[in-house]
Parts: sequence; C-alpha cells; structure tokens
Amino acid sequence: MWKDGMASLFVAIDLPDDVKNGVVALQPQPSRWVRPTRPDQMHLTLHYIGAGQIERFAAALGGVRAPAFSLAVEGVGQFRSADGAVTLWAGVRESAELRKLHSLVGTALSREGFRPEARPYTPHITLARCDAALAGNEVDGFLERHGTFALSAVAITSFSLYSSEFASGPPTYHAEHTFSLQNNHRP
Repeated sequence: MWKDGMASLFVAIDLPDDVKNGVVALQPQPSRWVRPTRPDQMHLTLHYIGAGQIERFAAALGGVRAPAFSLAVEGVGQFRSADGAVTLWAGVRESAELRKLHSLVGTALSREGFRPEARPYTPHITLARCDAALAGNEVDGFLERHGTFALSAVAITSFSLYSSEFASGPPTYHAEHTFSLQNNHRP
C-alpha cells in the first residue's frame, strides 16, 4: 500500500485450483535463471491499472454485468523484454466472452480516468520469468515441447481487483475485492 490510500492495482480472473495444478505441472524447473510463478499468485490479467485508490476502482467494477463462461487454457508462448529477459506463459483458447469481459472492465475503469493499453490484449497465465542469460535454445525447446499443451475448459465465475505488494523478491498479489459473474442458467 502506498501513501494516501494508493496501491498498485490490476484486475484479473481468479483461476480454479484445477487450472493452477495443470499449469504448475507445465512450469519449467526453477534455476538461477528461471523463476516459476507461485501457484497462489497465478491469475489471468484483464487490465493493469497501476497506481490507484482501491475503493474508487472497486466501486466502478461493482457495476460490471457479464455472464459466467467457460475458458480453456491451451498453448504456450513468450514475451521478450528489451533487455533479453523472457516471460513464459500459457495461453487461452479464443473466447468471445473473455473479450467482452475485458471490454466491460476497461469501460468501467475508464470512467475513473483509466486509459487501457493501446496494444492488443493477449490473455495469458505467467508460468515463469527467465533471465536474459538463459540460452535462447532452452526457451525455444520449452515452447516446442509444450506447443500442444491444453487443459479442459473450466467455469469462470468471478474476477477480482488485486493490489501488488513489492518487498524483496517478486511482488505478492492480494485480492482486495471479488466480483461475481452472472449465472447464465435460468431455473
């Protein structure tokens, strides 16, 4: 938490345990060059907000109305930073419902002054962060070995407003408010 009630915030989908377990089984082994994401910190980001007041953004997100939906995790990929570091990730099958939720959340946040990123939304679950010293052929080998990775579809029933706490080591995420998606089954 920063002063004046400000925190580093993002909005993400909460992952069911069976997804986390499946993704953990895929992660590369830790080493001095590879830092796997802890299972309790895995999520599917919808929007990164940055600095903001938790209650203000929570109030905006409380108005988001979207149905629950199914989502399947499949495929792997990488993001490479300018310094050569690599983030390995698991992707998700294309989902109109996920894209709609992403849009609705962005619209709600924009009413509070948030400006969504200009680059296209690439939904993913971070598997590991790799130092630039890790050989490129090791990353390529990982991507080739796991290119057909897939998990069964799971129900997505909520999303959360998270805060990031930065201490020594990787950040720790805390769900500040959770918002339910609407049950799309009629009695």
